[in-house]
Amino acid sequence: MGTYREGALQRDETFTILNENLDDLPIPRAEVVRWTGANGETVNGILHYPLDYDPDRAYPMMTVLHGGPSGVDLDAWSLGWTVYAPLLAQRGAFVFRPNYHGSGHHGLDFVESIKGRYYELEVPDIVSGIDSLAAAGVVDKDSLGVMGWSNGAILTTQLTIEHPELFQVAAPGAGDVNWTSDYGNCAFGVRFDRSYFKGPPWAYTEHYIEKSPLFEMPAVQTPTLIHHGTEDRAVPYEQGWEYYRALQQIGNAPVRFLSYPGEPHGLRQLSHQRRKVVEDLKWIDTYLFGETSMQERVSERLLADDAPLSLLETAGAPARTDGHHGVRANGTLVPETVTLGDTLTVGRFEVTRAQFRAYDADFEVPSGTAEYPAHGLAADRAQAYVDWLSEQTGRDYRLPTAAELAAFKAARAGPSENTPAYWAGFTPTPDEYRRLRARLAQHPTEALLMPVGSRPAGHGPNGGGPLVYDVDGNVAEWARTADGIEAQNASALTRTDPKAETAPTPPRRVTGLRIVLDR
Repeated sequence: MGTYREGALQRDETFTILNENLDDLPIPRAEVVRWTGANGETVNGILHYPLDYDPDRAYPMMTVLHGGPSGVDLDAWSLGWTVYAPLLAQRGAFVFRPNYHGSGHHGLDFVESIKGRYYELEVPDIVSGIDSLAAAGVVDKDSLGVMGWSNGAILTTQLTIEHPELFQVAAPGAGDVNWTSDYGNCAFGVRFDRSYFKGPPWAYTEHYIEKSPLFEMPAVQTPTLIHHGTEDRAVPYEQGWEYYRALQQIGNAPVRFLSYPGEPHGLRQLSHQRRKVVEDLKWIDTYLFGETSMQERVSERLLADDAPLSLLETAGAPARTDGHHGVRANGTLVPETVTLGDTLTVGRFEVTRAQFRAYDADFEVPSGTAEYPAHGLAADRAQAYVDWLSEQTGRDYRLPTAAELAAFKAARAGPSENTPAYWAGFTPTPDEYRRLRARLAQHPTEALLMPVGSRPAGHGPNGGGPLVYDVDGNVAEWARTADGIEAQNASALTRTDPKAETAPTPPRRVTGLRIVLDR
């Protein structure tokens, strides 16, 4: 609490701290700046400083434009997916947030000053603000970027048209480029466009064309990253496509379009908000800071971090010995294990036929099937194998518990496992599962199983952890329960239907095992 007078807080006293975690985060210095804008009027904005600011040098700057147009940037704490000054300050950049003509909190005349002359006051306000900071020697005018959401994106686009050589990077989100189509598609297009563009497009056709950036897109040279939600009705999704298509076809500027499924005018899902910020920063890193190249960016975004191929390249390839999956221990082929988290060490694959034959020389392995999972095993044979494995290697192997196997499946089942759903080519209903199982049961086991690792690998949360395979498919696996040893998880013939009260018992012919190593 305190008294605010003439830009200074006096007799301040702290009553409570709402977020102590902010004390550990770098928060850039911010101040209100003023300059002479359009019509010779004083305009203000917020300027966030780079971290470790050195007054003896000039810095890059990102101009971040609020929406509305009657929104406003205040000298107050603000951090979100549209404005994240600390992340840009960490990269050594100023963040400039101007309150251009049309902004709120400056009186009705200021708000309505842009009606009938959209862009004519706002763009000069913003550019003169940038010029004033550059003239003061704090901003490098050769290292500028601009971004914004909604009306902030609309102005971002217009700035890159009117000043094509001023900005090195742009990241507009949910902005209009064609006011004629906006009139028909926007939920409030009639009200908004009649107010700001004099009237309907058939009465003011030339004015609508003059004010629509779409018809000036050949001027754009700035690398532009476009964001838009597919369900946006305030700035219709089609506006994003018109924007992208124009830049993509003209070819004078690098452009990328990110659409966000199911999102309205403001992004609601945290994953989409995070994706927007991450993509902005990568785009800015590339074109403003020069830290990456487009070749690197294309290679990076070709695959998601948790895509099976990405994981294969980063998590280590499965071990092979003499052409078989597994490793040697005391001269014996044994399953390779991987550690999940800090406590559970499990087989990367189900025990293969080649590995089981090392225990039982009479175990039948038809030609060409050594890498298929061992199956048709009774519970006592599965237990005998792990006992033998422990004796052979001097290490403590066992069957997993049902709880371990359930947690393992929930976290690490790969997509499209070898189950009835795979064979059907779609996700069946409970009744369809029953009918599929009946049809699959008519086929020989060899026709249904696959070599271990044939389907995409599973992995831990957020793509972390080692590659593991066939966690919920191919063959079911024996697990220890309170009642003994029971077959768990899905197989090529069965799948546990989450809506069913009881899960089908996997047939013996498609039941194998996976081992756990206690350390």
